[in-house]
Parts: sequence; structure tokens; C-alpha cells
Amino acid sequence: MGKYDTCMKEFLQNKDRFADLFNGCCFQGRQIIRAEDLREASENYVITDKRLPGKTRQKDTEIIRDVKMVLGSGMVLQVLAVENQSYIDYAMPVRCMGYDAAEYRRQLKERKQERRLLMNSENRPKNPAVSMDETLSGILSSDRLHPVYTLCLYSGTEPWDGPRRLSDMMAFDPQNKNLQSLFEEYHLHLFCINEQYVFDAFRSDLKPLFQAINCRNNKKKMIELMKDETYSHLNEDTWDAIAVMTDNAAMLQKKDLYKTENQKEEFNMCQALQELMQDERNEGRIEGRNEGKIEDQKIVIRNMINRGYKTEDICAIAECNPAFVKEVETELALT
Repeated sequence: MGKYDTCMKEFLQNKDRFADLFNGCCFQGRQIIRAEDLREASENYVITDKRLPGKTRQKDTEIIRDVKMVLGSGMVLQVLAVENQSYIDYAMPVRCMGYDAAEYRRQLKERKQERRLLMNSENRPKNPAVSMDETLSGILSSDRLHPVYTLCLYSGTEPWDGPRRLSDMMAFDPQNKNLQSLFEEYHLHLFCINEQYVFDAFRSDLKPLFQAINCRNNKKKMIELMKDETYSHLNEDTWDAIAVMTDNAAMLQKKDLYKTENQKEEFNMCQALQELMQDERNEGRIEGRNEGKIEDQKIVIRNMINRGYKTEDICAIAECNPAFVKEVETELALT
């Protein structure tokens, strides 16, 4: 997992942000999911290959979700998951469908284990009305699974030109429309940050993060964005996330210089960006002056070479080393 995906994964572990992400991406900001109804869940699935007769059992396969939580509001549990993408994955519908299937397999396995324990316990029903089919299946006809909802969050810079549903990946036979009608679709719930212009549907600090991500390659837009007072009072998590997602290492290194003086631990990114850009301009001027001095020195050395001065004399007069004289001689030979 790259630094961008890791950054977003850590940022979305917060329940308020996780709920806000679903509400903003899927429900236009309506507060359908509440943070207080969420609880953390393991992101790991282990798929075990059953050993066939005469075959050696293969190693277990572990599948890891980026972020997964369980929604406990209403009558039944709901499983919500987020997959972070900083690059275009042209297999994304299959990937997400595989994650969903792994969650359903986990739930089925859990149901079977519960039934097995119940039937082996002393408190098992004396006359269980369990059919042979239910016994063989390991679950009851009345058992129900918790539905899974997966959101793919794309934070890359390139326009997403990958598949947005399973059928986009298929090579259908154009001569056989009847067979194609049997195909079961899987839609990718994809939210591309770089396709958005307004982020008012988000109520948490996802909004300033997403806005900054969309300005990362445009200094003019970033300067304009920093006029928003929100960026003068960022919490540390949001500051770090913006610095990572916009590739601004200097903001991470100098973060403590921009703590505000109020009681909350907040940071002023507006001030930081202004000062960092001023430092860049100053460094540019210094580099420009240095380049000018070097060019003047080269002119002097060229003249001395053309007049037949020895290398040691040139070094003494121009206060340079023999390697620099050699470099100028090479340039002269090429002209």
C-alpha cells in the first residue's frame, strides 16, 4: 500500500469522518449514517482452501480491506467498507466484488459455527425442527446475512478511465444477446475526488482535505483556497493528511512552527503556505544570483584559455579548481 492509500486509511478510521464520507458521497450530505451507530470491525479475511483427496493443502489466503465498520442502527447490522485508490485499477469491480464475497463467506462460516456449537451444547433444543437440507447446509432457511456496502474512494490525479461496473470488463458475444441477458451486474460505487468541484455535502474535515487534494498541482488555486479561514484552524490529523496528499514534505517538517495560540491544538496552514512560498521565491533569487556568478567566472576562464594561460595560472587567478577549468575547456571544444 502506497503512502497516499495509507494516509487515507488512517484518516478514515475516525468514525465521524467515515460516516461523513458515506453521507457525502452516497446521500448528498443527508445524515443517513451516524458516527455513534458505527463500531470498528476487523478488515482481515482468511480464505482457507479445503484439502482434496491426494492433494496437499495450499496456504491460507489473507484479504485485507482498507477500512471496514459495522452500522448498528435499525433492526439488523449493516457492513460498510471503503477501498482507497490513488491509482487507476482496471480490475476494481472484480476486486471489490471479491471483498464483498469474502465478507459473506465469513458470515456463513460464523453461522455454521454457531449452529454446530448449539447442537453440541447441553442447552440444545430437545426437538429441533431442522430439516435434512438445513443440516447439510449448516444454516437455517430463516438465517439472514448482513448486507455489505463498499465505497471506492479515488484520490489520484489522472481522470478515471477504468471500469465502473463489472460489465465494462466483459467481452460479450455481440451475436448472443440472449445469453448476455443472464449476466449479473456488479456496480462499483466509485467517488473520484478529481471529478468534483464542490464539497459542501461533507461536514467533517474531509471537506478541506478534498479541496486541497484538488488543488495540489495548481499553486494559484491553492493560494486562493488558503483564503478560507478553515485552513487557519486545522487539527493535526487534517494538517498531516493534507501535507501527505499534496506532497508537501516541508509542511510536515515545520508543522510545530504554525501551532495557534488558542487552547485547542490547531495549526495555521494559511500562514505556513505563505511563508513556504516566500522561502521558495528567496531560494530562487539566490540560485539565480549564483548562476550569474558562475557564468561570469566561465567568461573569464574562456578568455584566459584562448590567450594560452596554463591551468594552474587560471586556477590561481579565477580562484577555481582544475576540474572546473576542464569543464569550460570541454564546452569550448563543443562550440
